[in-house]
Amino acid sequence: MIGMNTLKGLKRLGDQSAEMAIQSLAEMTGMEVVMEVSAVNLTEIEQIPATIGITDDAMIGLFVRFTGKLPGSVLTLLSIPSAQNLADIMLAGMGDEPAEDEVLTEMQQSAVEEIGNIITSSFIDVWADEFSMGLTQTPPAYVCDYVPSIIDAALARASEKGDFAVVFNSAIHVTDQDIDCHILVLPDPDKMQMMFDSLE
Repeated sequence: MIGMNTLKGLKRLGDQSAEMAIQSLAEMTGMEVVMEVSAVNLTEIEQIPATIGITDDAMIGLFVRFTGKLPGSVLTLLSIPSAQNLADIMLAGMGDEPAEDEVLTEMQQSAVEEIGNIITSSFIDVWADEFSMGLTQTPPAYVCDYVPSIIDAALARASEKGDFAVVFNSAIHVTDQDIDCHILVLPDPDKMQMMFDSLE
């Protein structure tokens, strides 16, 4: 179990990460961007779909692995409509519509991957600064699938599979578009307690 101070510390890290992401997204889009972290939970892996309120719908997953003294993974989950809206914002309406058998066009996917890179980089940079350690990250890997399959794919890339994830429920508002996203931080299990102890 983790204490209230740890949860408050995690919420603070989430808020700081959101602020960094806002600055980067605003510079990239030229639009007013608001991103809020409404809640943070330490959740068992198998309970993630229920925790985020998604059980039956396919989603877009953007997975980044980070390495260093506190290795782990960041997984950003977006609903398909949210990913399509973000791609349209990034491309300023210049992209083509997806074919009937496509969720996103190649150009839209690249735009969404770049947004995923901005969000995950913000989280990783804030965590690296908080724990005073250098972290390096991989480029984002894109997947469209059901949430349990996305999480399984993310864990398959980890050096060790943990039982818990830190789940940040987030909302991004860009002009007249509301985007729901969930950021999952999955520290390697042997380092998770060290992280919690530091936050206490």
